[in-house]
Amino acid sequence: MPHPSAPDPDPAPGLVTIGKAAKKACLGGRTQVIVPVSGDSQSLIGQVQAMASCRADIVEWRADTFLSSLVGAHFVSASDVGEDLVRMARYVTDSSPLPVLATIRTSVEGGEAYLDDEEYCALVRRLASFAGGVDVEISRDGSSALIEEAHEAGAIVVASFHDFEGTPGDEQLAEVLAAMNYAGADVLKFACMANSATDAARVLAAQAWAREAYDRPVIGISMGEHGAPTRLVGSALGSAATFATLPGWEGSAPGQFTVEQVRAVLDIVEASED
Repeated sequence: MPHPSAPDPDPAPGLVTIGKAAKKACLGGRTQVIVPVSGDSQSLIGQVQAMASCRADIVEWRADTFLSSLVGAHFVSASDVGEDLVRMARYVTDSSPLPVLATIRTSVEGGEAYLDDEEYCALVRRLASFAGGVDVEISRDGSSALIEEAHEAGAIVVASFHDFEGTPGDEQLAEVLAAMNYAGADVLKFACMANSATDAARVLAAQAWAREAYDRPVIGISMGEHGAPTRLVGSALGSAATFATLPGWEGSAPGQFTVEQVRAVLDIVEASED
């Protein structure tokens, strides 16, 4: 008998379901639109309410920005903020009309949470009991064990890697993606700053390669002006999801378009795949 908190079975090999029942989305087919929500409790309430009228598929709760609103820019103990985090996790997951991917992005990967590896893993572990999916920074010590524990809690795992300065070489990108796959992540995500059009092209090539090599959803994003087109390429080039902003709210990374802009382009691009 399946564990009561287990996610719905995946519909086919290479596809991953996040969420359950009426709040679920499938990664690995058509490109899904993920909208980030962030900030303190008041900002989160406004953004969650705004999602009811947008055409996104998944909401990413950037829980690190909520933690920052509580404690500011300094290292914190999981025991000091755990209960506040759980209360907000319950609100976001219950109130959101979309499945929730919970993310604690640390300062190491451009986020607002100042946590050592142990504290980071402890807080992500708690979020996995509430959200349909959690983001796990693959470079963190303990990431492989954390992925296993998140699965046991019933969440899918998006393994992530970020480089806000540039785009690593092809060999390094391949090594990062291989590490994510070996650790058992359900979705492989990497985002790199593009300093040229060539950088953006290499990200797309790595995304398509990983999709074929590992037969699981891959999210490859090239940030910045040169990388903007990578957010709109659709599933033909292996894009499992793209991130877009709610109108009137800030995004979570450089180069994001609004949900309406992304959806309009994807409707055109992916219609040719039918």
